[in-house]
Amino acid sequence: MSDFDLSQPLLIDETLVLEFLLDNPDFFMRHPQLIKQLRLPHKEKGAVSLVELQVQRLRDKVLSLEQEITDLMTVASLNERIYHVYVDLLPDLMACDSFAELQHRLSRALVDDLGVACVSLRLNQQHFDLSELSPEFALEQEQIERIRVTRLSHQPHYFGRMTKGELELLFNDIDGLASVALMPLGHNAELGFFVAASHDADHYVAGMDSLLLTQLCQVIGSLMQRLVPVQEQRCG
Repeated sequence: MSDFDLSQPLLIDETLVLEFLLDNPDFFMRHPQLIKQLRLPHKEKGAVSLVELQVQRLRDKVLSLEQEITDLMTVASLNERIYHVYVDLLPDLMACDSFAELQHRLSRALVDDLGVACVSLRLNQQHFDLSELSPEFALEQEQIERIRVTRLSHQPHYFGRMTKGELELLFNDIDGLASVALMPLGHNAELGFFVAASHDADHYVAGMDSLLLTQLCQVIGSLMQRLVPVQEQRCG
């Protein structure tokens, strides 16, 4: 029989211990005294018992769940506020008699009520007769196509950051603009773009819900056909 040096620590494969505990889930129930005797390292408290560690983990989990619930309630409250703003806005838009009034009502609702930095409509000057409007609202077909291919591609909209050159095409003042919502008006942006911008880089990000904004732009696209004269088609 081999002699063991009891003064040296007994080397045991940790895998065997792990497998044993997994195969015997009632081990600590059969040896309850170990639960209080075991001391586990803790980065803040030095060493804690297994019971203390379990209690702390449960507390951390509860706090995490409470934070998730708080975040969800915050998002739900914000979504409800956005919904009500849109519900109130749509009838006002339908009653607009001019492009200027439409632009004003959009700005009042989204900037004043929702805290967006600015909103803008940029129209296709090859489709619309924009002679009565300020030149700032006009985009050439080539510009529209370049933005559409670069930012929309096969996507129905774009949420995120833009280059300085793109921002200068879409907004009058780009100072501090950090994230943008770009929505096409009409099929393949044939009418132009609706754009909104925020000073918060995380306000418009890829993957966020776009249902209400999409519906709003469908209404805007229809109104454009009534409020802005279309270019006359030249024959020959």
